[in-house]
This record gives sequence, C-alpha cells and structure tokens, in this order.
Amino acid sequence: MDYIKLAGIVLGSTALSETVKYLLQYRTQKKLKKAEIRNLDAQTDEKVAQNWMQWSEKMEGRIDELERDNKEMKEKVVMQRKEINELKKYIDQLEEELRTYQNNK
Repeated sequence: MDYIKLAGIVLGSTALSETVKYLLQYRTQKKLKKAEIRNLDAQTDEKVAQNWMQWSEKMEGRIDELERDNKEMKEKVVMQRKEINELKKYIDQLEEELRTYQNNK
C-alpha cells in the first residue's frame, strides 16, 4: 500500500508541477503578447506622426507655390486692367476723332 501512496504522491506532485509550469508559461506568453502589442502601437504612432509631418511639409510647399502663382496672376490681372483702360482711352479718342471727321464732312 505504501507503494501506491508513493506512486500517487509522485503522480500528484508531477501533475501539480506541470500545472504550475503551464500557468507560468501562459502568464509569460500573455505578458510577451502585451509587450509586442505595445511595441507595435508605439511604432504605429511614430509612423503616423512621421506621415503627418511629411504631409504637412508637402502641403506647406504646395500652399507657398499656390500663393506665388496667385501673386503672379494678380499682377497679370492688374497689368491687363491697365492695358484695357489704356485701350479704352485710345478707343474713346479714336471715336472722338471719327465723330469730328464725320461732322466736318
């Protein structure tokens, strides 16, 4: 009977040690997965920040370019308005000369 008790104790302690070992491994794996997830989150946050900065810089460049183009276009519009005004004055002058010429006929 002593051998059966001894065998039961050995089997019980082996089962208990395997259970403890399994629980420790499970807990370690769980911590490892959480650490990996935190690492991936940190990497993702860093990538998002980098992408945001790149996008921001690119947009600033585009805005500067558009502002330059806008200034050039405004200058062209001002020049064209001046030319139109000069042409209107010239047309008015020619019309006046034409009226004078027609009245003298």
